[in-house]
Amino acid sequence: MKTNLPSLLPIPLEFKIACATYNLSIREVLQLFIDHVSFYDSMSQKSDDLYRSATNTLLNYSISIRRAHSPALLKHREPILKYIQEVIKIASKSPESQAKKRKMCVPIVRKIYRSMERSKTQNTSLLLEEEITLQLSMDFCLLCEIHHCSPEEYLEHFMSQVSLPSTHANLGLNRVVENQAMGFFYKSLNIGKGIPAIHAHRNLQVQFIDQIQELHLWVFIIRGYEKRVQKYQELYFNYYQLLLSAQENQITTKAL
Repeated sequence: MKTNLPSLLPIPLEFKIACATYNLSIREVLQLFIDHVSFYDSMSQKSDDLYRSATNTLLNYSISIRRAHSPALLKHREPILKYIQEVIKIASKSPESQAKKRKMCVPIVRKIYRSMERSKTQNTSLLLEEEITLQLSMDFCLLCEIHHCSPEEYLEHFMSQVSLPSTHANLGLNRVVENQAMGFFYKSLNIGKGIPAIHAHRNLQVQFIDQIQELHLWVFIIRGYEKRVQKYQELYFNYYQLLLSAQENQITTKAL
């Protein structure tokens, strides 16, 4: 069901910087995340791929906020529970591959989806700033309803967890921090199409690599996490501004 688009969802600066650093389309990363949220994987912990990272990002957030049970399940509770049991049975007993099991569960997931009284996902399109439109998948909508969270809330959480400065700071201090959202972001680099880089961007990338290598050495003596994050944030922000400036100059040159 498609109705009017909701209000604009803001995109955090650090998420913009992460996408720009790796030459990725913001829309592509977010759509990829939505498409890899899987109801099957919410019932199975046997995979270690994009589906696992995306799904666990949502599940971990849902657990952390401990929201009340969703009213979406109430009207058809018994048949929905029966369908869920069928998914669990496939996840735990079927000898097929994870990809095959996901496919086997699609008709069952569709029955659950159609049985719900949806309140959080009546709109299946989501509009972000910068004129980015996302399409919400059936599985994504289903988990939104089950955990009583809006799509905007889930996507805000995902984007807020993607931080290159924080990742560098933790690695330098040998801190092991579970971050499924960051794991998804890095895994998506292998399949993301990316945005064609202009010549000025390629030059900036070479300079940035040299600068961040120097920074890795410089912050070695800094043992405070917050101070490390600050130094990396400064470098990434300056790099981001240079990328934007180069892009604007290219647009201006083409218009002349």
